[in-house]
Amino acid sequence: MAGIYIHIPFCKQRCTYCAFVSGAPLFCRRKYVEVLKKEIESRLDKWVSVDTVYVGGGTPSMLERGMLKEIFDSLSKACDMRAKEITVECNPDSVDKEFCDEIISAGVNRVSIGLQTANDKLLKCVNRPHDLSSFLRAWESLSPIKNKSVDIMMGLPGQTIEDLASTVDFVTGLNPQHISAYSLTVEDGTVLKESGFVVDEDGEADMYDVMSDILNKKGYRRYEVSNFCLPGYESKHNSSYWDLSDYYGFGVSAHSLVKGVRIANTDDFDKYVGGDFVASKEKCDFVEEYIMLSLRTAAGLSISRLFDFGFDILNERKEQIERLVLSDLIYIDGDRIKLSDKAFYVMNDIITDLM
Repeated sequence: MAGIYIHIPFCKQRCTYCAFVSGAPLFCRRKYVEVLKKEIESRLDKWVSVDTVYVGGGTPSMLERGMLKEIFDSLSKACDMRAKEITVECNPDSVDKEFCDEIISAGVNRVSIGLQTANDKLLKCVNRPHDLSSFLRAWESLSPIKNKSVDIMMGLPGQTIEDLASTVDFVTGLNPQHISAYSLTVEDGTVLKESGFVVDEDGEADMYDVMSDILNKKGYRRYEVSNFCLPGYESKHNSSYWDLSDYYGFGVSAHSLVKGVRIANTDDFDKYVGGDFVASKEKCDFVEEYIMLSLRTAAGLSISRLFDFGFDILNERKEQIERLVLSDLIYIDGDRIKLSDKAFYVMNDIITDLM
């Protein structure tokens, strides 16, 4: 079984922190969808069984009505579609009843909606195209879909711990099945980077503690460092990334992992719509990537899975493991190596130690 990711690079306006390929002109939507369908048809076969689909961006809900249905129809014709989880990302300003009806008719059973913060001043500060009232209208439009995720952010310019706590209280009051909570990063090419804004890492750590505590008390389990859910509502698609399962990525800047090979599509929009899809291919380093991805999850790292990849971590990293266990940063739970709660703030150092 394999997952499928589809990238839609259109947005109403660019958020100040955004480093994704998302600034394609809206008048190119029809051309892009036609090329996207051709890529899907050229790379998939009926022998490829698909168990999850995720449409992200950009803003998939910015496509003209009917276009998402076309994409899903193309997928169904090109592969053995057995997906039990089909997710579409959306932004509040481009969601209405017509959008909800379309994605339901296409088989979508999960949506991820980007709120980021319930503070309208902060939304305006980072150039989000919606406010809290438009989010609530979108939430109402999406009510027929019973598996919903909400994105929130920590460390936004001017955001306080009280702001974040208020947002978390607001979101949990809506009872979504899933919440993704991301720390702000300032990346090259973004408006925030050009403005000279610097992330307050200590402040973000404090925010993460407060947020995690509220979510835990409200019944949301952390199953990955940035992802929380009610029991049984983990994102199956994202979990396949962390487990290094095969997935196909379609669209500009999309990535794939197929039969041990990582494939990166071009991030040049003009090249992509010209039919020049793939920018690079390279063999996946399963050992390093598995250590890096699995330790981010609550399930942790499987010692036997690493052994299958040809790496005996208990022997190869014996001294590091003993030191980290004594420091109460990791612990061994049967076949698993897991991070302790206090290890999340030095997670990258631990991963580097064990790679």
